Amino acid sequence: MNIALRKQNLLTKCSISMADIVDVCWSFLKLMWDGEMKIKAFTLVEVIIVVTILGILAALVMPTFQDHIATARETAAKDNLKVMRTQIELYKMQHDGVPPGYIDGSGAPTALLALQFTATTTVTGAVSPSIIPSDPYVNGPYIKKLPENSFNKLSTITYVAQATAFSAAVDGTSSGWLYKKETGEFKINYTGTDSEGIAFYDY
Repeated sequence: MNIALRKQNLLTKCSISMADIVDVCWSFLKLMWDGEMKIKAFTLVEVIIVVTILGILAALVMPTFQDHIATARETAAKDNLKVMRTQIELYKMQHDGVPPGYIDGSGAPTALLALQFTATTTVTGAVSPSIIPSDPYVNGPYIKKLPENSFNKLSTITYVAQATAFSAAVDGTSSGWLYKKETGEFKINYTGTDSEGIAFYDY
């Protein structure tokens, strides 16, 4: 049994929570402060005992908290990708099968790409900054704002050429998302793998 699994088993058996840790330490310190231990100050031994206990508990509990944080970020990334992909398909339905990223048949800069999601557009993709549909800007908005990449905290989008693999384009820092306007493929821009060994760009 590896160390991480042994730590997890220990936590499960003992049902240790951060609230339990705080409660025990607070009770111990309050006991000494109230004079029930018949002392007026902490001795060096008592301080060492408290610090040691906190260190051991932190070593056991912190990996679990870190795992929960990583899992939450992975879930948020998947949810945001699902939302964006759904809205891309809706956009295509309302623009004669053309995905976001085009205006009158020509490629749109990324600044206008963002507005195609968050503002209103004509059937050919021309953008109005208004969020209230009015002729000829009758489609959209599809989202209130671009979602944030839960790992690098960026919400910007970088175009990826159709012939370029996402694995070659991902860098994790230049933007929050990667997008191929020719195909409507939308990916997260983050390097590495998740808790199950899946590359983030493969989400």
